[in-house]
Amino acid sequence: FTRMAKCTGVLLLAVACTAMHAPGSRQLLSATRRNEENLLAAKKPLDKPPRLLQPLFGAVGLATGAAWTTVVLTTIRSNQPLGAMMPSSTHGVFARTSVLSALPLIASCYSTLATASADSWERLGSPTCRRINLALVAAGLGSLLWVGFAPLITQIPGSSPLVSHQSYSGLQRAALLGAYGSTAALSAAVWARSLPEEARRKPLSWPGRVADGVAQSLVSLGPARADDPVIVKYSLLSVSFLAFTATALGTFPLAVVPSWTGRRCSRAFAAWTLLAAASSFNLKEAAESGKLRADEACRTISKGLKGLGAVYLAAKVGAVGFDPSFPAHYGIVKQVPAAQLAAALLFGLTLRPDE
Repeated sequence: FTRMAKCTGVLLLAVACTAMHAPGSRQLLSATRRNEENLLAAKKPLDKPPRLLQPLFGAVGLATGAAWTTVVLTTIRSNQPLGAMMPSSTHGVFARTSVLSALPLIASCYSTLATASADSWERLGSPTCRRINLALVAAGLGSLLWVGFAPLITQIPGSSPLVSHQSYSGLQRAALLGAYGSTAALSAAVWARSLPEEARRKPLSWPGRVADGVAQSLVSLGPARADDPVIVKYSLLSVSFLAFTATALGTFPLAVVPSWTGRRCSRAFAAWTLLAAASSFNLKEAAESGKLRADEACRTISKGLKGLGAVYLAAKVGAVGFDPSFPAHYGIVKQVPAAQLAAALLFGLTLRPDE
């Protein structure tokens, strides 16, 4: 009995020592939690933009759309300049509708940027958002210059003294300059902040980065796969909208393509065909990478581009079919009928489904 007691005591002591040195379930759980916390601490958190940025994009988008609407309504109307009358009541309606077709595209681009700004700087730094921001910088600066030099840009040839379709002054001029200035300033600031940290520290390298990106985009305009009709569509639209931008900044009569607004708004419309070119290129790149249907930003941009095409074509159908002054009072348009027909067909491509 004494030996059994001693053996039992030794066994119990061994078990007790083992229990003291072996980790229990609570210790294991605690260690696991500490490891998880260490891993989370080691993982770099996403750098989120300030909360104010999302509503700021919304406000600037509204201001940009309102500024463009104001330009269109105050420039394409009778007595602008005094004595220059619209040939019919519907002539001005269809001319204004033609260039107001840019509004759905503007809305879709700002919606894309506002959604991305609620996520992270990484998303705002994606190629899609960077291209849109750079296109908006160009559109804002171009529109700002148009407002500032409208008397020269919209001058009626042969008029002496100078007579122009548009000349802004006072509070209205300041409001338009402020709206377009905010368009360019906000997108430029967000583009710069979304750069990699190393690039942000070297602002003198930014023009080179922009030039490199533009050059790479230009040499990538062609479709990666010619057997995919969606890729071909967006490739063709990218090239076409760039061509429309170039012709609008050129000489008349070709500069009237595709807006049909003569010297009133043809050159101003170039800001938005440039935005359409950047949007089309984004969709081409997404189609080539297989992200077109899955990416929310691409779906939003695609809807804006379809809205542009739908409103534009509706205006052209209205002008040809319901404006009694057509074709007699479409003098510049009649000089380039082939180019106008090609423009209408290319705008029609925006309505082709992405499937």
